[in-house]
Amino acid sequence: MSLADTTFGPLAGPLVAEWGSTCQYVRVNDPGVYDPTTGTVTNTETVYDVRAVMLELEPVEYEGVFQQSDFKLIIDPGQIDNGYITTADRFVVPFPSGDKNCKVIDVVTYRGDNPISFEVVVRPQ
Repeated sequence: MSLADTTFGPLAGPLVAEWGSTCQYVRVNDPGVYDPTTGTVTNTETVYDVRAVMLELEPVEYEGVFQQSDFKLIIDPGQIDNGYITTADRFVVPFPSGDKNCKVIDVVTYRGDNPISFEVVVRPQ
């Protein structure tokens, strides 16, 4: 284990548990199954009930890539079996108007030898 793992590894879980909101993380499992009859690929998904800290993006973060409706989620990897989040995945986030699927646009992984936390930019669909 690296010094980052031992120093910062235990921090994300309790902070997200205390300050986070409930949502779902949907991992799209690779590879999908190809159906030669229809020509389509069917992906299987694994759903995790998680807590994530939801934050607005700062205008300086838009970088011409993000939209005003995008927002940031902070999540600790222990909730998702220490896997990695990819742009193929999505989150289901509660809004006052109902749950919305939010596509993963960008992921920053803070890590030592193992992931410590994820900063995920998502876009409501």
